[in-house]
Amino acid sequence: FRSGENNQYPKFLWDLYSNCSTLQTIINGTADYVCGDEIICNVPNFQTQVNKKGETIGELIAKIAVDYIIFGSFAIQVIRNINNEVSELYWIDINKLRSDEKNEVFYYSEDWNKSYGRVKTILYPKFNPKDSNPTSIFYFKGNKTRTTYGTPIWSAAVKNVQIENAITDFHLNEISNNFMTSKLISFNNGQPDDEQKAEIERNLSEKFSGSENAGRVMIAFSDSKENAPEVLDLGSDNFPERYASLEKRNKEQIFCAFRCTPTLMGIITESNGFATSEYSDSYKLFNKTVVSPIQQAIVTAFDKILGVKDSITINPFTITFENN
Repeated sequence: FRSGENNQYPKFLWDLYSNCSTLQTIINGTADYVCGDEIICNVPNFQTQVNKKGETIGELIAKIAVDYIIFGSFAIQVIRNINNEVSELYWIDINKLRSDEKNEVFYYSEDWNKSYGRVKTILYPKFNPKDSNPTSIFYFKGNKTRTTYGTPIWSAAVKNVQIENAITDFHLNEISNNFMTSKLISFNNGQPDDEQKAEIERNLSEKFSGSENAGRVMIAFSDSKENAPEVLDLGSDNFPERYASLEKRNKEQIFCAFRCTPTLMGIITESNGFATSEYSDSYKLFNKTVVSPIQQAIVTAFDKILGVKDSITINPFTITFENN
């Protein structure tokens, strides 16, 4: 029941989500749209709460909506009472769940980082409305392929997310003076001893490095060249332009994977600010192609678990713009 390299693909996706501001904004915003203005459970026993923790149906769906968008799947732990009736529903962290090839048996562990064979797991059977298992897992995956695990809707933009994170790390390291050497200073008036070299390097670093002068200097000592220090620029004059262009393109690709625009996520664009007409038109398409299918998948899931058609109602997201 492997899941990617070292059984850690869910963690890989979670780390991308946790570290990329663009991806996190889109996923959280999409989940908010999916949850709409209100979620109502139409099954009497679950109208107030869905488990002994006191969670409501809305709180449960808010969690599985985020999971579905990040991982392309979600899981619910189904508890039956002594009368073999579904009595409680709990969110199961997909990041901690693995499955056999056919999604018939599921393995839960708090820590999948240990070596294969040493991970402590709890085994759960697949949910079946006709069985009498006191505890089971309802597992839903959104992709239409026959793979064991779900595929997130943004899978085509995984590399773009990695690039955006790498750009962020690059700038952080540059500011912290731990990554890029941008200047070479050559002292061509002989070789000082090690103590003198260290003193010179320390003085130059204190003067020219730091958060206000991002980048590092490389220092070289030699014996000639008219005894004058020579400063060489190792950086590229168009680095800022290149990174700005790359960052912009990557953001566009990430939004493209979600079929949405920055305006939908409350991000003001450089061209025309926040245009209500643009937002309304974009939302209609986004709701049709992304939000509604996820909502329908969630409704279908709860219908199967609770054995009732239209077991829940998701009131659509609405927004009212004030006339200026």
